[in-house]
Amino acid sequence: MSPQIHRSYRTVSASSLLETIGATLGHIRDQDSATWADMGQVLGKSGDRAAAYAGGFGDMGVISFIRGCGQWNGRFANPVLALVGMKLSPIVPKNICDRRFATMLSRLKLAVDEALENDDLIDDAELDAMQAILREVGEAIDARRTGGRALIGSAA
Repeated sequence: MSPQIHRSYRTVSASSLLETIGATLGHIRDQDSATWADMGQVLGKSGDRAAAYAGGFGDMGVISFIRGCGQWNGRFANPVLALVGMKLSPIVPKNICDRRFATMLSRLKLAVDEALENDDLIDDAELDAMQAILREVGEAIDARRTGGRALIGSAA
């Protein structure tokens, strides 16, 4: 029996994780017109080792995984992280004053209220329409958590 990762709502096999990482590496390689040697260089491994990962024939170490995340961001990590209900997003420091942050939150609240207006539900299409403001607010929250808050435009 293969090892499992247990979450409250799903079980994901180790083989599914390896297959997903492998397929993602292959997809990135195709998108970027890269060679396995190029992929291996990013991961800190040989081209043969990168090709083996892509074939699902090896458990990638944390150093290689983090290097891949640093180079390819969510394009690399998100398909496998989605299997366990997570995603990777960069923390982008933003110089956002408190007033601008409040405006962003108000725009998000308006989008949510409009989505709920007709049927008290937020469906996939409505959520898709909110992606830009959701991402903007999420990045601003992450930046505030990491000290990316500036005094520019704030009351001093």
